[in-house]
Amino acid sequence: MNHHLWPLLNRCLGKKSSGRELWVASLGCLLGSTLLLLAFQAWIDSRGLLHPEDAGTCYVTLNKKVSGGILLNLSQEDKIFTENEILEVRQLPGVMELGEFSRNHFPLTVHVWPAGKIGLGAAARADLFFESVPDVFLDHTPPLWTWDENASFVPIIVPKFYLDLWNFGLAPSRSEYPSLSPEAASAMPIEIFIGEDQSVRLIGRFVAFSKRINSVLVPGNFLQWANAKFATSGEDKYYFLWEKGEIKGPPHSLTELRKKPLNQVQTSEFSPLNDPAQRFSLEELLENGAGSSGPSRLIAKLKDSPTEAFWDGLNKLGCETSREFPQGEWLRKAAFFVVWILAGFGVLVSLLSMATFAGSFRLLVIQSAEPVQNLIHLGFGTQEITRVFHRRFTQQFLLILGLSLLLCTGITGMLAPLANEYGMKLSPFLAWETLLGSVLYAGVFLWINHRVIRKSIRSFA
Repeated sequence: MNHHLWPLLNRCLGKKSSGRELWVASLGCLLGSTLLLLAFQAWIDSRGLLHPEDAGTCYVTLNKKVSGGILLNLSQEDKIFTENEILEVRQLPGVMELGEFSRNHFPLTVHVWPAGKIGLGAAARADLFFESVPDVFLDHTPPLWTWDENASFVPIIVPKFYLDLWNFGLAPSRSEYPSLSPEAASAMPIEIFIGEDQSVRLIGRFVAFSKRINSVLVPGNFLQWANAKFATSGEDKYYFLWEKGEIKGPPHSLTELRKKPLNQVQTSEFSPLNDPAQRFSLEELLENGAGSSGPSRLIAKLKDSPTEAFWDGLNKLGCETSREFPQGEWLRKAAFFVVWILAGFGVLVSLLSMATFAGSFRLLVIQSAEPVQNLIHLGFGTQEITRVFHRRFTQQFLLILGLSLLLCTGITGMLAPLANEYGMKLSPFLAWETLLGSVLYAGVFLWINHRVIRKSIRSFA
């Protein structure tokens, strides 16, 4: 169309229309467009919160069930996983990867200095434990998650809820302990004392707070080094001592038996606490007494939510589980729910606004019937007249879509800081996929209404 004819045709066709219908259609279009774009953005964000390899997965820790009395539980044999049991767990339905926990074999005490300097203020003291797992099972690998014998500190990862317990449980009840942000907690020096006499002193630092694993974690190479250098005999197994077919005295540890004079126990027999019927001579016990060692806990990466077959397999092995924040599972379900609710309302409202727009512009064309017929008699084609109504509708729709994009950006910008507080990193801006989706949505909306306008104009031609 000649640009000089546009103002003339626009004035000739007039702007008579039912403003109420157009306002209703515009508001419906704004609401529907905003809901659809927010649904699409929520879907994009839910995918970006997880690494692609973690999408749809959950993590489960496994350990042996502890039952029985004190005497029975002096034995460590029934609390570790053997190689055959580990192989059986690997073969359970849904298990993608399996990792083993390693733990310290020496007494460990830590002093945490909340004031940020050793010797300043009051230290929080605790007998603690360290564990390690393969890095692939961590929420993420912190930049400082490295250690060697020349390192200035030992990096430590603790569960996020430990920090929450400090802030909302311990700190309010103790005036000498301040509340701590993750940044402040990461700056605290930690004294690590090893041994019963605390003769070995190291410095540690919190480098991350895990939402997946309920354990105090250190790098695996540090734990191997520390166990090799400082391990004690406190991990003994205990045995009943049999003389003349009867149990004599309380259970004895393997270390105690090694120290006894040979002539005192040479004719005695020994049995594990969990299997008194199985008896060994002292020579057999000393030769095989160390027994097999294995991890006391496992962490499994599952393809999806645990199935009944998975639970049945664990029960047969005598295991119990702790489901540690299966992020992929709840996030996928939450995203699915939010996306479909928003998208459903968005599609419904958009369809209603399309129908209202079509009816309003059909009414506009009817009200402009006389000018349209006059212009046709003067030699103007239906295409030129149709473009006038197309242009009016396009300008109005693009204004609405622009407002919708601004609303979505504002809502995303408000939600991003809230999500970051819970450890979920969201961009305050719309994803490029959402912008592309808005272009496709605009194309469909314009195409449908342009067909309605074209059909109405042709009816007068």
